[in-house]
Amino acid sequence: MPGMPSFAHVINPVSEAEKKSLFMAQVVTFNSLIKAKEYYRQPEAVALYTINEHADNSFVPKEFTVLPALTRNLTDILPGEKFRFPLITDIMQALYDNSTAEYLVYTALDINMMPFFYTAVAEYIKSGHDAIVINRRRIHNRFLKETNLDLMYAEVGKSHAGYDTFVFKRELWPQFIKKDICVGAPPFGNDLFYNMFTFADKPVLLLDKHLTFHLGMELNNGWANKRIIKYNYDLFYELVKELEPKVDASKLPWSYEPLLMRHFIWLMNPTLHYPTNYKADARRGFKKTKREKDRSYRPNLRNRFLEVLMKFFFVD
Repeated sequence: MPGMPSFAHVINPVSEAEKKSLFMAQVVTFNSLIKAKEYYRQPEAVALYTINEHADNSFVPKEFTVLPALTRNLTDILPGEKFRFPLITDIMQALYDNSTAEYLVYTALDINMMPFFYTAVAEYIKSGHDAIVINRRRIHNRFLKETNLDLMYAEVGKSHAGYDTFVFKRELWPQFIKKDICVGAPPFGNDLFYNMFTFADKPVLLLDKHLTFHLGMELNNGWANKRIIKYNYDLFYELVKELEPKVDASKLPWSYEPLLMRHFIWLMNPTLHYPTNYKADARRGFKKTKREKDRSYRPNLRNRFLEVLMKFFFVD
C-alpha cells in the first residue's frame, strides 16, 4: 500500500548479568515488536534496532539489527558511579546515523507494543502529526511467566503517569537541543518530550490509547540514586532554559483547557516544567487554544448515572 510511513525503532536491551528482571521482561518486548512489525501493512517499512555497549548480543533476535556499540555511559561522566546507564543522545544519534526511515521511534526496553502499534501511529501521522508521545498501560507482572502474547493484549490494564514511547519525524532530530541525560533515572524522557513539543509542527500526547503496555503495576522503580537524579535534573533545567523562548503554548498538552484548569494540570504533572509553560502561556496573553468539542456521545440522565457506576463500582 503506497504512502505508508517508514519507522526505525530502537531499544536498549540489557544482558542477564546486568539486570535479570529486565532481561526477562525484554523477551516479551522483543516478541511484541516482531509481531507489531508483521502486522504492519508494509512490514518492510519497519526496521527494528538494538544498541548497547556489549560485544556479545547473541540474545538479540535475528529480526533486529544491532547498531554499533555505545562508546560511553554515565560512569564516564560521573566517576565512581556504579550504574552504567546509557545516554539517550548517543542512542538516538546512532539510530539517526544508521537508518533512513522517515520516523524515528524510541521505547524503553520493557515497553511492549500492541500488534497494531505501527498501523495506528501511521494513521496519526497521516492526520498531520509529526511527533507523537504515547502513555503506556500497566498490566500485572504475573505475565512475565506467560508465553502467549494474546493474553497480554487482552488486558486493558491501568494508565501510567510517565511517557516512554516517542515517535518523531526524522528531520526533527538535528533541531533538538541535546544534553547528556541518561536513561533509567528521572526526568529522562522529559527532554525528548520538550524537544518534540517545541520543534514539531503538530505534536500530540496520547494518554488513553491502548498502544503499548508494561509488565508490572508499579508507578516508580527507584533504580537510580540521588546523585544520578540530580545530574539528570540539572541537565534538564539547562535544556528547558534554552528551549523556553521557542516554546509555543498552543502546542502544549491541555492548552485547550480553561486557564485555571490547564495551569493546575501543568503544575501537577511531573513531566511538565511549569515555569516554562507559564512563560509560554504569558507570551500569548493566556489565551485558550481552540478545540472542537466531541459531541458524538451526549448521555441522558440514566446513562450519566450508569457512567458513574461504571467508573466507581464496576471497573477495577
